Amino acid sequence: MGETGCPDEAGCPDDEAVTGWVHGVAVPTAALVPYLAQLAAGPAGTRLGVTDEPGALTGPAHSKADSLRTWGAKALLVDVLLRAEAARLGVADATSPSDWMTQLESAGELPDQAPTEADMQAYYAANCRRFAVSEARRVRHVLVADQRSAERVLETAPDAAALARLAAESSLDEGSRDRGGDLGWVGRGQLAGTLEEAIFAAEPNQVIGPVPSPFGWHVLAVDAIRPGRDRSFAECRSEVGAELAEYRRRRAWLDWLDRRVAEAISVPAGAEHPLFRGLPGSTHRH
Repeated sequence: MGETGCPDEAGCPDDEAVTGWVHGVAVPTAALVPYLAQLAAGPAGTRLGVTDEPGALTGPAHSKADSLRTWGAKALLVDVLLRAEAARLGVADATSPSDWMTQLESAGELPDQAPTEADMQAYYAANCRRFAVSEARRVRHVLVADQRSAERVLETAPDAAALARLAAESSLDEGSRDRGGDLGWVGRGQLAGTLEEAIFAAEPNQVIGPVPSPFGWHVLAVDAIRPGRDRSFAECRSEVGAELAEYRRRRAWLDWLDRRVAEAISVPAGAEHPLFRGLPGSTHRH
């Protein structure tokens, strides 16, 4: 391979007309121009304040437009590589990490990532709070259209049993109406804003409301409280193992991609990024 990264110097186009090479095949600069226009017309161009007006992306290198050109060159070369690798491996959906990992494992290019018992115990020790059981509350409610209707429900429902009867008769929530307004166990983060705040501030069997939400007005009661608690390693061993294995699979997939970029992509002399082999780091010569 020559200094430019082209495998055959005699058959190579001039470096100025080439963005780079993928598996020795030249990706011409002409392919970069429409690619940059797509980037400039999207969120990247908006963030950088670069437009796709004629000349804005192909003129002399300067600041934001130069940043977009460099970024676009990297993205174009990696896109070309990913299309080639997807075809080689039989990846049906190139946007799906799961498809990539499955095909790489089938091809023997992604090593087994199953963690050992010691690995899982160490991961659990470092992340045990994430495997804890959060407080949850068993909630029933009546949903009505306006505040005045909710106030009437509150006046006629002294306890949770009465609220259940009213829910079966008049609640607008069809999903819970046949269950006497029972919403099941509700954890933190499942309901938004004032509704969640009211639920987690209520005493058991206390009928409270009216509480507004985007769905209407609620009168509700907490039937039971399930306290939060830590879980032992034995209780969540299978979850720990699955999560750690998936994390390692994704890490191995990204490492595979880094290696393929370094092995398969080259750029004109002087344009290679000083830290990322195979990718451009500048559109000017050093």
